[in-house]
Amino acid sequence: MLKIEYSSNLKDIYYEKIAKSTANKFKGLTFEKYYNQNYKNILKYELEDILCGDFEKLVEIKNKLGKKNDNKIKSFFNYDKTKINNSSPLISKLQPKISEFFQENIEVHTCYYCNIDFINTFKKDDETKNAFTLDHVLEKADYPFLALSLYNLVPCCYVCNSKVKDSKIPFNFSPTNKNFDFDERVKFKSFITNLDLQIEQEQDFNIKLIENYSNKYDDYIKSLNLNNRYDYHKYKVLEMIQKRKEYPESRIKELSKLTQKTEEEIKQDLFGIYISEDLHKRPLSKLIKDISEELDLI
Repeated sequence: MLKIEYSSNLKDIYYEKIAKSTANKFKGLTFEKYYNQNYKNILKYELEDILCGDFEKLVEIKNKLGKKNDNKIKSFFNYDKTKINNSSPLISKLQPKISEFFQENIEVHTCYYCNIDFINTFKKDDETKNAFTLDHVLEKADYPFLALSLYNLVPCCYVCNSKVKDSKIPFNFSPTNKNFDFDERVKFKSFITNLDLQIEQEQDFNIKLIENYSNKYDDYIKSLNLNNRYDYHKYKVLEMIQKRKEYPESRIKELSKLTQKTEEEIKQDLFGIYISEDLHKRPLSKLIKDISEELDLI
């Protein structure tokens, strides 16, 4: 739902962390050198393309190589399993190291898939913990050579990763993609169901994600069950609608003069509106922003 922004040097930091790692079974070689000696002739691509290629590059690799149920490849690109079909991995699971990398280098506040739950980091006994899981957009079971790929990993909540995301739907775009434009294309809209055209309670209206001029994200919305999950949060929209009735533009102008704040600041205080760059920082911020546009608040 929300695009993940990466710093310009993130690829270099990630590649250094993974490619230069070592393991006893590598016989003194780094991950990179072991790959070049044993797997490059099979997979054809440079390790840097596999680990740090942008999402479009990963889709190209996926399409070129296809699904691979190869224990040797799974054993080498081991993400989170200590054993693969009774064979030991060549390197111990890398998931903790990758999670630590995300904690240190990427802003993680709310789920990038749904924007419903916090997935922030926190301290416990002076140790940094996190509330996120890392989802493989392109399934690691089918494409094990992409199990460690930076742009194939999305910080998300447990519900999105383990309870609702439908792995059967082919994803050829991701919040890590530079062209991921979900926020621009898809908006929350409210629809009155009350025959008297009044909105007094939650059953008087529905909310739904509507995409303008295309259906690019239909499968994405369906896979993550976003419309049904957001139905629970109609209370937030009802609060905004009722508050808008109490605070029309005339009242907001009065408060602005009284408090010496701008009208935009008054609206921010009243409705909790977030600008596009800050959407990832608070749950339900996209819902609030889209409905704010509908109510002519922004």
